Amino acid sequence: MDQSHLNAVRDGAQRFAADRLLSFQGLKPSSALELRSYDVDHFDESERYAGASSMPLSAGTTAIMRARLSLPTLTLSLVKTFPRIIRGYRLTNAVAMSVLMDHVTSARINGQSIGSSVVVLKGDSDCLVYEPEGRLIGIVYFSPPAHEPWAQLADGHHLLNPAPDVLVSLRRLISVTLETAANDPEFLSEPASQTVVEQSLLSTMEAAIRTNVDGGPAPSATDGYRRIVADMERLIRRDLTIWHKTTELAEQVGVSVRTLQSATLAICGMSPHRYSRVLRLWSVRRQLRIGSGRRSVKSCAIAHGFWHLSEFAASYRAAFGELPSETLNRSLREAI
Repeated sequence: MDQSHLNAVRDGAQRFAADRLLSFQGLKPSSALELRSYDVDHFDESERYAGASSMPLSAGTTAIMRARLSLPTLTLSLVKTFPRIIRGYRLTNAVAMSVLMDHVTSARINGQSIGSSVVVLKGDSDCLVYEPEGRLIGIVYFSPPAHEPWAQLADGHHLLNPAPDVLVSLRRLISVTLETAANDPEFLSEPASQTVVEQSLLSTMEAAIRTNVDGGPAPSATDGYRRIVADMERLIRRDLTIWHKTTELAEQVGVSVRTLQSATLAICGMSPHRYSRVLRLWSVRRQLRIGSGRRSVKSCAIAHGFWHLSEFAASYRAAFGELPSETLNRSLREAI
């Protein structure tokens, strides 16, 4: 098998327009393709390689799925996400390129709108990604070659707007490669075929960087807003039993109330009070998921500043679709 085989597969897929990129339809597990589904409590397992951590904004009914193809020098994944906030990333000597595979363009990274841009993460990145809707994204993870254009990329996150035809080619190549892994795994078991696929992905990603239309630097306020939110979060986590008023948070962070509200809305898509509540609810859930016999819903709630248990239970159910007692009881059963 050689380049002509991959070309034939790709050419045969050209008649399928963007709709073929909008779901996991056509993918199935094979000897080459791992296909898994997750709930919000276990999705973190799939993000550890990137040093990232997701916090759900709601449990919802979104099916969280990941298809993964592992090749000798890179990993290609297709991920169906859920409404969330992502923190990270820590990529040791690695690069991750994220390509939007559907039409959901509401996500932001450190306050910048991602839209349909390609996101490149390199090295350690102090990023907070706000995804108010579940998305379908292709992710290529690899150690970058020493040559250009990879060598010119500084550590951190980069938003790329490649030429339209290059972006279409990248999306189609991701889709066709994963469909080949699902339906013709024998092709990808051969070293020569793996090399062809890897080189095709790398060359197309390099074209995306080279044809990038520079949208200019991020507004200077964006970096400041990210620092303000990080300082606010450290203050909240210092003692979760205390509910700080917005005025108190602003004073201790060293900014005006208006600036704090603007920063939290830009970075997290919500008010400081709501962000504090989301942080606490997710932290409570993680404790309940541990399932210790000495842990109770009441003790977890109070430790996070929820003194009115009936209000807490209602907020928890609205966020996760079940009562906190149900989460704890299930965790205790699983621990047996």
